Amino acid sequence: MSFVPIGLDDYIQLYLKANPGESAVDLRDRLQGMIDLIKAGQRCACGEKPWAIGSAVAGLACFTCVTGEATPSDDYELIEVLDVRPLQ
Repeated sequence: MSFVPIGLDDYIQLYLKANPGESAVDLRDRLQGMIDLIKAGQRCACGEKPWAIGSAVAGLACFTCVTGEATPSDDYELIEVLDVRPLQ
């Protein structure tokens, strides 16, 4: 199983719907900071690629280090950091 891709703006809307007391500006800043770090090559302490969405809350870490689970199962990850290849 793999991540469910979601765009930054779509994720922010979804997150704020479930967490109405959160600041959209703060959330965007944290997520964008994680996007920038991941694109710059930052890695989790275990050496894996960080999970942007989880890292925005828990600190720079991969999915497994944040959740304790081996693989994502219907968990979101930002399209901006996924290795998405065009269909041929």
